Amino acid sequence: MPKGITGIIFSLFLIIAALQDGKEKSIKVWLFVVAGMAGVMLSFFCRQLSLDRFCSCLVGVLLLFLSRLTRGAIGEGDGWFFVVSGFYLNFLLNVKLLIYGIFINGIICAGIYCLCKLRGEDAKHISVPFLPVLLPLWIGMVMI
Repeated sequence: MPKGITGIIFSLFLIIAALQDGKEKSIKVWLFVVAGMAGVMLSFFCRQLSLDRFCSCLVGVLLLFLSRLTRGAIGEGDGWFFVVSGFYLNFLLNVKLLIYGIFINGIICAGIYCLCKLRGEDAKHISVPFLPVLLPLWIGMVMI
């Protein structure tokens, strides 16, 4: 688990990104730039710039590739979030955050789909922001 200042800054980044994603369904570029620069500097000063951090950033690069491949079905902001989170989290923790987030988001989407079907509504055009799901998940991962 990230300790100290790194964990606090990453948590602030996640909170702001989740609020923006939940409210506007997009994340401001300045947030990625500021958080990314802070992450690089912290990794450098804590001597954590390594192959593991590079691989951790590749998780986000893969999401960006999938976003382009699916023509935006996967949000580009989600990919950039995981690129930046790679500077804060090791590879395993970043992958866990992604996989657990996908699982929880899948449960939420299934619930929304079932609710819409029960009401006789069309659920095709409902989009669910991903980063707000990560916030309680991150809190749970840090506490456990």
